[in-house]
Amino acid sequence: MKIPQENRSTILAYNTVERLLKGDFFHYSKIEEISNGIKGFDKSWPVIGLGTTNWYKRNGEAMVEGLVEDPAFLWADPENNGKLVNLKHDHPDHEENLKSPVIGPDDALPQFPFMAVALCDPKEFREYNLASGEDIHHCIENKFVSENIGLAAIHVKGELDNVKSTTACHIPIGGLELTEGYSKKDNFKFIEYETGSWSMQGLYGINPTIQQILSVPGHPLHLHGYEINEQRGGHINQAITTSSTQVTITPIKDIQILIKDLDTALLPVKPLT
Repeated sequence: MKIPQENRSTILAYNTVERLLKGDFFHYSKIEEISNGIKGFDKSWPVIGLGTTNWYKRNGEAMVEGLVEDPAFLWADPENNGKLVNLKHDHPDHEENLKSPVIGPDDALPQFPFMAVALCDPKEFREYNLASGEDIHHCIENKFVSENIGLAAIHVKGELDNVKSTTACHIPIGGLELTEGYSKKDNFKFIEYETGSWSMQGLYGINPTIQQILSVPGHPLHLHGYEINEQRGGHINQAITTSSTQVTITPIKDIQILIKDLDTALLPVKPLT
C-alpha cells in the first residue's frame, strides 16, 4: 500500500503494541510491504522505526534506520546475546529454530506483528547536546513536556553509560501483561553494557491512546538501539548520557494505523512447542 506524499512528518504503525501484547501475531507485515508503504514520502527523508517479529520464543527487537529510498531492517537476536542481524541481507543463526505461529510457508521470513516507522522531514529536525549523567528517558521526556511536544521520532547517538537492554524471547500466544514494564525474566533476555558508542531509534507519544499504539501505558518513550562496535542491542530500559551524547528529534504531525486482513475473525494457530 502506497501512502500519498503529504510533505508532513508521519508515523506509519503496522498493527499496535496493545494488540501484539494481547497475542495478535496474525495481522503482520513483511519488509517488502513496509518498504513499499513508505515510498510515497520523499526518498531522502530519514526513517526511524521499531518493532518485533513473529518468531516463536525468539521474537527479538527490530529497528529501521536509513532513508526512505533504502531503509535498513535490523534485528537484535535474543538467542545470541542481542547480536545484530540485517534482515534484508542475512538470516539469523540456527534458522531451523525460526517458527511463526501463523499457518503458511513463510516461517523463515521476518514477519512483523508490530512495526512503527516514522518518516522524518529534515526541515523539522531539532538537535540537542545533553549534559552528562542524565537518564536518557527522563531527560527526553522532561524536555518534550517543557516544549509541548506530543508525538516525535528520536535518534540518539554518541557515548552512553550503564546501558540496560532487553530482547524479547517469548511473547506468548495468549498475550503478555507489561504494566510493570519490561521486567519478566521468562519473556526477555537482559543485557547490561558499560560505556559504549550507541545508535538508538525511538518513538514518543504523550497521549494515552497513542501510547497503546507505540508503547505501553505510562511509558511514552519507546527506545531501541545497538552498540556500534559490538553490533549488539535491543529494547533500551536505561541509558546514562555522557558529554558526547547527541539527540536529534523530529516532531511528528500525523500517525496512520495499518492493520491487514481483519475480515477473518479467528485464525488457526500452528502447533508450537
